[in-house]
Amino acid sequence: MITNLHDARLAPLTDLDDAEEAVRPVARSMVRLIGATVRLQYPDAAHLVLHRSADDEEVYLMAVRDAEGTDLITFSPYADYEPFPKPVPQELAELWGDLDPHLPGSVESLAQRIDAALGLDYVATPAMHPGEENLNRTPLGIPLLDAEVPSWPITWPRFVGTTRRLRNQGRALARLIADTLNAQYGGSAAYLVLNENDSRDFMGIISIRDGDGKILFEFGDDDALLPSLPDDSPLMEAWGQLDPADPRTLSRAIQGLYQTGHTFDWTPDGLPNEDAPSEEQCLLLSAAARPDWWGLIDEESQTLVRPYSAPRPRS
Repeated sequence: MITNLHDARLAPLTDLDDAEEAVRPVARSMVRLIGATVRLQYPDAAHLVLHRSADDEEVYLMAVRDAEGTDLITFSPYADYEPFPKPVPQELAELWGDLDPHLPGSVESLAQRIDAALGLDYVATPAMHPGEENLNRTPLGIPLLDAEVPSWPITWPRFVGTTRRLRNQGRALARLIADTLNAQYGGSAAYLVLNENDSRDFMGIISIRDGDGKILFEFGDDDALLPSLPDDSPLMEAWGQLDPADPRTLSRAIQGLYQTGHTFDWTPDGLPNEDAPSEEQCLLLSAAARPDWWGLIDEESQTLVRPYSAPRPRS
């Protein structure tokens, strides 16, 4: 479990933009590292196929396929993976740091990190099996580009370090959002209610609510502005050239968190206000806010942004 956000400094949105720009080239290099590793085992491999679990939304290995979609190896979702058949040369193994590239689980772990940083696309149509395109969860794919070890150091430790910096910047931005909204609403803002679209590529903002679930601001009116902050506020300085009274600034910040793989809490049942939302994604903004499930911080400690919350009950 991580201490999460209470020690995070206030940071401008541009810090997250910079961190995102830093992680993406490294993540793309990790795609090449997977390609070099898997094609060493299966020279005809063209696609690493994965499925996204409905239980935890993580991606898991499904198969390695050639360009025409023939399975070269399949992976059982409920069994331990067998090691790959061929030894891995030392110069390639060194790029994996503490992970063992002879184990499919290491490839899966790296694929999950790439998914968090870049998002994975559906597997290419020529490599799909009949009927897969119409599944509720269409298989995802990572292209396996070549079997040559790249000449510059695209190492696992470098990737981990870069993504760690991205997570730290995301947590700092989430705290900036929470502190700004509470300054705008005199400390009464508790929940920023969100809505993920059906195609799972955009996180919208719905409303700001107090600790009882009462609406303080509802998004949707293009002309409506949030309360302004004093020009000399440190929060104004943190937002740089962006205006935190403009709802589009808040939308950009939330979308930045979402697209860099950060996850959010869910609104709890039983808030006093009769119109309070239930089971909607949200960002907790103050000590008056409680999550639907306290344990989410344990399950998603690397990606969950929870700037503040009510004290966790003793178990």
